[in-house]
Amino acid sequence: MNIRAVYLFLIVVLTLGLFFEWSSEKKETAVKNHLLEAQLPGYETRDGFVVIENKKLYVVVETKTGYIVETRIKEHLVENVDGSLGYRVFGTSEDSGFNYYFKSGFEKNPDPSYEVVDFGPDFVDLRDESQGLFKRISFLERDYEVSILDTSSNIGDGRAFASLRRTEGKALDLKRDALSGGMMNNGSYEGVAISHDADPYETYRLRSLDEKQERMSMSGGWVAFVQKYFFAALIGSDDSVYRYFAAPKDEQGIFKMGYFVEGSSLDDGVLKHEHRLFVGPKIRKDLMTRADNLELSIDMGWFWFLSQPMVWFMDVLNGYLNNWGLTIVVFTILIKLFFWPVTAKSFRSMANLRKITPELNEIKERYKDDRQRQSQETMKLMKKHGANPLGGCLPLLIQMPFFIGFFFALREMVELRHSELFIWSDLSSPDPYFIMPVMFGLLMILTQRLNPQPAGMDSTQASVMKFMPVMFAVLFVFFPAALCLYTVVNTGVQLIQQSYLYKQQGALGSE
Repeated sequence: MNIRAVYLFLIVVLTLGLFFEWSSEKKETAVKNHLLEAQLPGYETRDGFVVIENKKLYVVVETKTGYIVETRIKEHLVENVDGSLGYRVFGTSEDSGFNYYFKSGFEKNPDPSYEVVDFGPDFVDLRDESQGLFKRISFLERDYEVSILDTSSNIGDGRAFASLRRTEGKALDLKRDALSGGMMNNGSYEGVAISHDADPYETYRLRSLDEKQERMSMSGGWVAFVQKYFFAALIGSDDSVYRYFAAPKDEQGIFKMGYFVEGSSLDDGVLKHEHRLFVGPKIRKDLMTRADNLELSIDMGWFWFLSQPMVWFMDVLNGYLNNWGLTIVVFTILIKLFFWPVTAKSFRSMANLRKITPELNEIKERYKDDRQRQSQETMKLMKKHGANPLGGCLPLLIQMPFFIGFFFALREMVELRHSELFIWSDLSSPDPYFIMPVMFGLLMILTQRLNPQPAGMDSTQASVMKFMPVMFAVLFVFFPAALCLYTVVNTGVQLIQQSYLYKQQGALGSE
C-alpha cells in the first residue's frame, strides 16, 4: 500500500470535515415559540405555568402537576448571544422529542391536581385540597439551589420521593454547544451518577440500564444526571435516610433517577419532606462545598489524578491574572520550567546526535550494502559521543500524560466557556480564525528542522514525517482553542529551550 496515498486520504477526510463544520449554518440560539421566549424576566401565571427566579436561575413550574419543567441558567447564555434567556437544563424540545423535568411527592398518591394558592418573584405555593397535599417551590440561600417542600395530611401516603425524569438523546442546548465547540468537545460522559455510603461515585450510561438499580445511603448522598458543563442533582440531607435508584427506560421512553426518603418526618400529623435540588454549572471548587463527592461529576478522564491538581492550580493562577487565556499561557510556561532538568538532558543527547550527523551520513553511504556493519558502526559512533536517537522521545513520553490530563480538564471547564483572549471570544470552542492550528504546524516544521533525522530512517518514512505538521494542524482545527493555545505555547517554549541548548553545545551550525 502506498503510504502517501493513505495520508493524502486522511488529509482529505479531515479537510472535508472541517469544511462541513465551518460552513454548516448554526440554528437560531433562542428557541422560537418556547414558553420563556416571549416573556420578560419576572414572574406571572399564564397558561398553567408559573415562573420564579433569583440571581442565577429561571425556574418554570407546571402548576397542575407541580413539575419543574424548565430551568435556565441566567449568566450562561446559549452560544453567548444577547437576548438569549439562559442555558436550559430542564426543558422540552419539540423537534427532537427530548424531555427533561423534575417530579416529587409521595409514592401512594395518584397524580395530583394542584392549584396556585400564593406566589411571588422567588416562590410558589401549590395545594391539592382533595388529597391534602401542599407543595412549596422556592430558592435556597445558595445560588443554583431550589427547595421543594412536600407535605401531606394523609399519613398513609407512604414515602416521600423526588426524581429526575428524561428521555434519551442530547440535552437541549448542549447540542448547540457541541456544534460551536467542535468534535473534540462532544465526548464528555453523559449518564446517571449516584453517590452513597458504599460508593462515592457510581455511574451508569442510560443505555446500559437494563434493570432498576437501588442503593441505600444511611444519610446524605446524591443522585444526578451528568452532562457537559451543567447538570442537575438531588442532594440528600444528613438528617434523613435515602434509597437512591436509577430505572431503565419505561414504555413512555422515560428514564427515572432519584430517591425515596426512608422515614419522612411528621409534624402535627402532617407528613413532610424538603428536597434540595441543584441546577447549575460544574465548577469544581463550588461543587466541593455543596455535597461530599459532588465534584466527581466533572469528568477528568484517565489521568484524573493529574487533571484535578491542574484545575486547582490554574484556578489559583486565575485569581491573580483574571483571564483564563493568560492563565493557560503562564501555567504552560511553569510546567516547561518544572520539567527543564529532564528535557535538558534529552536535548543534550539530541545536540550530540546533530553534531555527528555528517559522520553518520558518511557511515550510511560507506556501508550502504552492509546493513549489519552500518548498524554496528553507527552505534559505536553514538556511544563515543554520548548521543541517543531516542533521547528526544523522553520529554514527549513524560509530557503525554499531562497533555491528556490537560485535554480532559479543559474539555470540562465551564469557566472557559465564552472566556476571551485577544481576538478569541470563546476558548472552549475551536479557533474560528485557524491561527493557532497553523502556528502549531509551523512550530512543528521548525522543530523537525532543528532535530536530525533518526538513523536508519528510509526515504518513505522521512516523507511521512514531513506530512505530520500538516496533519496535526488540520486535526487541531477541531480542538478547543484553549487546548491549541496550550500546545502552541508548549511547543514554542520547547523550541526556544532546545535552540538555546543547541547553541550552547555548538550544534546549531552542524548538518
